[in-house]
Amino acid sequence: MTKKLMILREAARLFADKGYNETSTQEIAEAAHTATGTIFYHFETKQGILRHIYENMVSQYLEDIEGLVDSGDTGIEALKNILEFNFRFAEENRAEFTVVHRDVPSHIKYDKERIDMIRKNSEQSVEFFKRAIERGVADGSIKPETNAVDTARLIKAMLVGLVRMTRLNMMDFPDRKKVTIDFCIKALQN
Repeated sequence: MTKKLMILREAARLFADKGYNETSTQEIAEAAHTATGTIFYHFETKQGILRHIYENMVSQYLEDIEGLVDSGDTGIEALKNILEFNFRFAEENRAEFTVVHRDVPSHIKYDKERIDMIRKNSEQSVEFFKRAIERGVADGSIKPETNAVDTARLIKAMLVGLVRMTRLNMMDFPDRKKVTIDFCIKALQN
């Protein structure tokens, strides 16, 4: 693992455990077994670390989810695969998801460029849901009256809300994966 990736991993873990504001660059350096100067060499600022955590996680997510649009024999199967992937990815990237859903919003609210980037990334992920839904409508596995755009946005918003509520300990929902996938499939299945 490169020094840069080690810094990102340890920063995500510390930010998730303590919060972005409560974590110092010195703590990150100690956890990553490096000098504080090395952190600033790679990221310039602590906020640069936060931005890289977001960008790395989202680029991996989008890359992985894109391959699932054409998975399965039908569109409903592809949608189920995408939903399962979302839960698996969130669990495998627990610290990063916590940081992205808790800390990133408060640090970008006046940064139009980053807000636009997040909006673009969100629209791209919605597009993958939409394509799976359209595929299901075309192959008959999803109800023909389904509005693919609105349904994709609704599913994305539901998943983001679930992650926020559970990662920030606002809701205990141990069966969220099964309940969410069953709900979506039953609501859309033709």
